[in-house]
Amino acid sequence: METSVGLACALVMSAWILYAGQPCENWMAPYTGADATGEKVVGLWAFADLKDASGKGRDAVLHGAVLVPDDRWGSCLESFCGWPVEDECHAAIVTNHPSLSPRGAFTLEMWIKSKPEFVDCPVAFLIDKKYVAHTDYQWTLGAANENDQRCAYLRLGFGDGSEEYVSQPSVFATNIWTHLAVTYDGAGTVRFFRDGTAQGTVTRTGRGYIAPGDHHLSIGDRLGSYYFGFPGYLTQVRLCQGALEFRPITVSLISDRSVFVRMEEASSLRFILTNAQRQQTAHDVSLLCTVEGRETARYQIPELASGGSRTNEVPVDTTLRPGNYMMRLRIAASLEDGTASYVSEESVPFTLVPRRPPRMPVVLWDYIFLHELPRLTEIGFTHCLGLSADYARIYEAGQPVAPEEPVYLAEAKRLLDTALARDVGIIATLSPGHWAAVEKPEFRRVNREGASDDQRPALCAAFPEMQAFAFNVGASVAQAYSAFPVWQAALLHTEVRDEADVCWHAHDRAACQGATGADYPTNAPSKYGVDYAELDDFPSNRVIPDDHQLLRFLSWYWKEGDGWNRMNSELHRGLRSTGREGLWTFHDPAVRVASVYGSGGNVDVLSQWTYSYPDPIRIGVATDELFAMARGAAQPQQVMKMTQIIWYRSQTAPLTEGGEGGNVPAPPWMDTDPDAAFLTIAPMHLRETFWTKLARPVRGIMYHGWESLVPQSGESAYRYTHPQTQHELRRLIKEVVEPLGPTLLQVPDRPSDVAFLESFASQMFAQRGTYGWGEGWSGDAYQMLLWAHLQPEIIYDETVKTNGLDRYSVLVMMDCDVLTAGVAATVQAFQARGGVVVGDERLCPAIQADITLASYTRTVQADEDRAALIAKSAELRAALDTRYQRYCDASTPDVVPRCRSYGSTDYLFAVNDRREFGDYVGQYGLVMENGVPATAVLSLARSSGHVYDLVEGCALDAHVRDGRLTVAHTFGPCDGCVLMVTERAINAVRVNVAQEAHLGGRLSCTISVVDQEEEPIDAVVPLRVDILDPAGAQAEGSGYYGTEHGQLTLTLDLAPNDRRGLWQISVRELASRRRATADFRTQDNDHLKTERGTMMYMAKRTGRFRGGR
Repeated sequence: METSVGLACALVMSAWILYAGQPCENWMAPYTGADATGEKVVGLWAFADLKDASGKGRDAVLHGAVLVPDDRWGSCLESFCGWPVEDECHAAIVTNHPSLSPRGAFTLEMWIKSKPEFVDCPVAFLIDKKYVAHTDYQWTLGAANENDQRCAYLRLGFGDGSEEYVSQPSVFATNIWTHLAVTYDGAGTVRFFRDGTAQGTVTRTGRGYIAPGDHHLSIGDRLGSYYFGFPGYLTQVRLCQGALEFRPITVSLISDRSVFVRMEEASSLRFILTNAQRQQTAHDVSLLCTVEGRETARYQIPELASGGSRTNEVPVDTTLRPGNYMMRLRIAASLEDGTASYVSEESVPFTLVPRRPPRMPVVLWDYIFLHELPRLTEIGFTHCLGLSADYARIYEAGQPVAPEEPVYLAEAKRLLDTALARDVGIIATLSPGHWAAVEKPEFRRVNREGASDDQRPALCAAFPEMQAFAFNVGASVAQAYSAFPVWQAALLHTEVRDEADVCWHAHDRAACQGATGADYPTNAPSKYGVDYAELDDFPSNRVIPDDHQLLRFLSWYWKEGDGWNRMNSELHRGLRSTGREGLWTFHDPAVRVASVYGSGGNVDVLSQWTYSYPDPIRIGVATDELFAMARGAAQPQQVMKMTQIIWYRSQTAPLTEGGEGGNVPAPPWMDTDPDAAFLTIAPMHLRETFWTKLARPVRGIMYHGWESLVPQSGESAYRYTHPQTQHELRRLIKEVVEPLGPTLLQVPDRPSDVAFLESFASQMFAQRGTYGWGEGWSGDAYQMLLWAHLQPEIIYDETVKTNGLDRYSVLVMMDCDVLTAGVAATVQAFQARGGVVVGDERLCPAIQADITLASYTRTVQADEDRAALIAKSAELRAALDTRYQRYCDASTPDVVPRCRSYGSTDYLFAVNDRREFGDYVGQYGLVMENGVPATAVLSLARSSGHVYDLVEGCALDAHVRDGRLTVAHTFGPCDGCVLMVTERAINAVRVNVAQEAHLGGRLSCTISVVDQEEEPIDAVVPLRVDILDPAGAQAEGSGYYGTEHGQLTLTLDLAPNDRRGLWQISVRELASRRRATADFRTQDNDHLKTERGTMMYMAKRTGRFRGGR
């Protein structure tokens, strides 16, 4: 067993599936009939003479080699050693011909018998058409090792380079005829054979057909000097099209998987055992399977007819420690009516990966090729897109079916196996509605006149057929991939509602009637509503009834009328139809809609992408809108947030000669990408958006724009224009997300007493709202609140109606021109009990604001706009501070604080937003892309506390001033921090574990972070746990954790093949870097060792490591 977990097995396994059921060649006798002259035969040289026995005319000419008689074959070709004995050619040469460079799969084979001088021969060329070129093929036997074993080598040229494939080693005795064969499948995989037994399978990903060359074909020696002839005899040399089979009894892996999660239940490898002989029956066929010398399964088949097969399922012992393993297969049979015996040994690799502690997902919202997985994991991504579905196939079936054609389904499953070995979760991207809009015009949305816009096709997702179709797509994908634990999520219908609008089918109007009790209004507007100024008799106080006909109609449209939320729910239901645990679904952009509940349907997670310009803290607007939407979901929903790695050139550095007006210096990237339409986000913006997201209780973070993040070959609209961004992202993931993610996932938000109303009535009757973009006055006003160090919570009209305003002290009502009667009455009652309303000049006349701030329209000069909005934040502070006390605050508006709480412990985040123009895009005046250091005094409305910097891992000096706990902090450019503030100081870490454990048994370990009284701290404290075996190797369970109320209990499943001896559990809490260790000793458990080879033992091991994958 290898101790490192890799993906080699996943790459090797694919070749096994390709050759199942292929008949064996009659290689044990001279080829005759179709085996000699058939269509598949390119050339056959038996050396009775120099003629091509296939009849294809590829005759040979002797160059130093000779024809000699042979008792077994009648005649053969004799070759000689060459260098260093004599550097001369000893070959039969066949003139070059296109047919000698097969397009696609091909097979080389021959019988050889070495002479005694072969023992001292360093290298022997069997066939050479390659020489030193990157074309064609070259087949050799390598030098003998210390055990007198030699490997066969096949070198293939692909035009742009060559690949070398190596067989398993074996001994070549002199004066004994041996049959050798090698096959190439035309897609990267080579198989070696010797006397009908497999000698190894090797795959090189990304390779296809060989490149044809100009060299002649040399049999028995190299084409040129130095010559390395084969000192021996060769005959029955054959070149064929196709990858042929030479095993009389074949064993073919038909499992979809070769990588498993440790302790995964019901894990097995499935094989088909086949009698590949063309006529003979095989007797007493046996298959013995062993792992690390231990028998795992044995199968006996008394008789197997020609072409007959038997499927065998071999259990995989997933209680073994993580690593790469080989399952050894020994196949034995009696051939030719029991007169001859056949024995073959083959190896099948499989991998066990460790179960991981909980971690925060870092999602790359891009499809990634297999060869990019190492670079992806090096940066720190945990998930990426990788699966889709053939919608036409599923639609035509009208029911759940395989989501792809067999060849593409197999590719998808290989991707999943490889990704599991790389510890990268795979996300399916499913948008059947988008496909239907393009491919099925009968389901398109229609206008009042019953016509659809074929130039911009948009689906009417309310068709019942579309709901059924969505379920079938989800169920098809679930049935195909639920057995793969690495498939962990699905993105449902991204960016589809932009093209949606009110649809005028009869079923749409009937649905409206059923939901609202009325048909479409005669003056039914588009989904964006109507300007109240255009409506006759609109109330002068701009308060409308709660059941206003247009409002009720538009609310129905956004919640269910366009059908997309229901279609997402059906797709989600289909994905869950197999009962697969741990799968989460998400929809984005989930708040590019009006402010009513229900966006995304029943998905588990809502997400939204944001461009960081002009102000990185703008990402907080859409993030908080996601939380507002999730709070109103019919079932629990979580929030994740995406930062766009790309920047639109047009909005950051408009394409002008020499910069804006031609008077500013061109940015550095103009030298290589002068026409770039999409740029890389500046590193400081990436940093600030990162901290702004993390200050909120998001369940994961996402990024899109791989081609702008890392250098790429080939063309892409996304350009790689800033080389530092990828390194900054990696640093943030490695230094913050990985160690602190498990902790932050457990820390909830602190309830807010400041509400920000996004009024649906105003959106529909005054065309207000951000629609997820964070733009306009309402978006800027929200940023102003952040600079004013408020911690607002976005609420909807529905929130006010359902929950009221009792828990809020301040209500911000920007862009609230129109209100419903119910909302207006609740706001008035809120003010009557002392609540403070902050409004603008647009506020509904029925409400008299306590504080009024004039709206602001951006000038698109980034520095001027930021200064103006910060000035407004100061104006708000001056008016509000006498009436409201913030829980968290900072001494400068440049540093934006935010607080989350767990029990009595606060988690104070702060982000430095002090910025200036740089030379990346700053010369255009639209974005201040560089950060500037800042120092601030942070404070909390608590009278005591012990402060710990969780990133730096140290305690900070804190003081109480004017009843507030204060701490000074210095920030790097656009940097952030998270400070844990506990009621009691951390004094020590304790590790409690038994002193002895049995291999194959379970061991419980309790870790406590305690105060001076030995009581656990009331906090989620981040921990680093290292479980080290007697050799110092990390064992499963090592990683980052967060305590619950200061304690963490781990259950360790020791493997039967773990090392015996003294183990150590080393724990470091990350708040103050205190450490503790504990030891335990392992020993064999004879009872468990006796049982371990059986599935009964596997069935007893149902326990799971805490946290799990």
